Amino acid sequence: MKNSILILFLCLCSLSFAQQKTNYKVHAHNDYAQEFPFWEAYIGGASSIEVDVFLKENTLFVTHSENEIKKVNTLEKLYLQPLKQLQTEGRLRNIQLLIDIKSDAEATLKAITKAIKKQRLDEVEGLRFVISGNRPEAKAYSEYPDFIQFDHQNLDDLDSIDLSKVALVSVNYKNYSVWNGFGNMVAPELEKVEAAIAKVHEVNKPFRFWASPDTKIAWTRFANLGVDFINSDKPAETVSYLKTLDQNTYVNPQKIEVYQPEYQFDYEGTPVNVILMIGDGNGLAQITSAQVANGGNLTVTQLKDIGFSKTAATDDLVTDSAAGATAMATGVKTHNRAIGVDPDDQLLQNITELLGGKGFATGLITTDAIDGATPASFFAHRKERDDAKGILSDLEGSEIDFFIAGGKSKAALVPDSYQVKTLADFNSIEEKTAIYVGDGKVPSIADGRGPLLPNSVKQSLEILENNQKPFFMMIEAAQIDSNGHANNTSGIVQEMLDFDQTIAEVLKFADKTKNTLVVITADHETSGFGIISGNLNKGELHGEFLTTNHTGIMVPVFAYGPQAEKFRGAYENTEIFHKILAALE
Repeated sequence: MKNSILILFLCLCSLSFAQQKTNYKVHAHNDYAQEFPFWEAYIGGASSIEVDVFLKENTLFVTHSENEIKKVNTLEKLYLQPLKQLQTEGRLRNIQLLIDIKSDAEATLKAITKAIKKQRLDEVEGLRFVISGNRPEAKAYSEYPDFIQFDHQNLDDLDSIDLSKVALVSVNYKNYSVWNGFGNMVAPELEKVEAAIAKVHEVNKPFRFWASPDTKIAWTRFANLGVDFINSDKPAETVSYLKTLDQNTYVNPQKIEVYQPEYQFDYEGTPVNVILMIGDGNGLAQITSAQVANGGNLTVTQLKDIGFSKTAATDDLVTDSAAGATAMATGVKTHNRAIGVDPDDQLLQNITELLGGKGFATGLITTDAIDGATPASFFAHRKERDDAKGILSDLEGSEIDFFIAGGKSKAALVPDSYQVKTLADFNSIEEKTAIYVGDGKVPSIADGRGPLLPNSVKQSLEILENNQKPFFMMIEAAQIDSNGHANNTSGIVQEMLDFDQTIAEVLKFADKTKNTLVVITADHETSGFGIISGNLNKGELHGEFLTTNHTGIMVPVFAYGPQAEKFRGAYENTEIFHKILAALE
């Protein structure tokens, strides 16, 4: 039964592996100790597989020592026959079998050579046999057949031996560092490690450490240092992790300007205008990632009035954007997927309806489509977030004076009471205005959106100021979330930096008017994003993810302007609605 399952697993994974590419090579150490020797490492994508061999009674046993021999575990059965099977079926990929000799070098190597020839594996393209452990002296390497190469383990004679038979150079990591794979190596040890790698690379040979730390941090460090074969007892996990390394590493090519708020407003005053800024999926790690990428500073981190929002929905600890935004828009928690309705699907009055009825101008700006869950929660009332037709019909009679969003492909569903304009033609809100900046979602930063969001916000604020009415505006940076779902570190950082530039434009306006309350938060955190390494000086970071879903982690709330102190502390997301209204009173 086990063999049947394994064969099915192999077929599926072989197809998957063939479709994937990586520049990082993993060496499967102690492979004989795995439940399925050879197969687990091969299926997992290891580039090199290590097998310990002991010659006894003319049989090559797979074992670490003579007293551990199990007669069923032979080199031929566990390694050479599987290789032959794959080769015969035309499914053998490039692979290195590193044979670590534990018995007499000369006799064992003679038996290994004979066994390889018996299986007719001595001339198979892409298959390399490398001898490690007990080896002949380097001067004798050339005496062995061309298909036999060696794992050299001395750095001191690289300039004096014939390297033509050396497949790679391996050394004991513990001779260079005591680092255990957590945190960082100390500088003197790092220098020794780098020097060892460089010495081998100078003679154009691959490098490997053995007895090295076997953690994600270690795999990352060794990959970045240029270790050619990364040693691991968990080869499948290591291969899978390293395939995401480039995507999850971001180096910021250009820092953004950080705005320093003036803090000239009256904390005890009553705000005239309110700007609610929502970074969809934007948790502390997302903010920190942008801070690291920007050399340690952001505009948002200049703010002093900070709280935390608890984001759970009524039916789930982990909210979606619909329930999360509805809680902030109405002050009532609801179930996931609900837009502007309570847990019983009864209509709730939202903040734009409330303030619009009191003479406020209102606007929505988002990098999502206008029927996206977050913007929709500020004008629509539907029990299902995917009810695009119903959501867009709710714009009729809403208090929304203008919106700038994606969703042009559904423009026919938007009421005729909204006049469609371009940003270039947008100069007043005397009539209800729809501005589309994308067919679906607005293009991402990675796809060339540029400074559309901060520029649109700046333009809208000028129009609202000239309108000479109090206003409420919701601004959403929607694609921090989508990049979290995609586990894309680069996208998260790019979208967060764009959001921070938008925050800078809003704070400049708040400083100009001194009567505008700015609240910056998120509807939820997405992906369980974490930063596991980085460099402030280089603007570089490496992220990792718990999930492709949202999480139940609290999200930060930043406030600026009159009554900003009301937003300190930890509270339910519904309190954002109530605190805004309390500030306006």
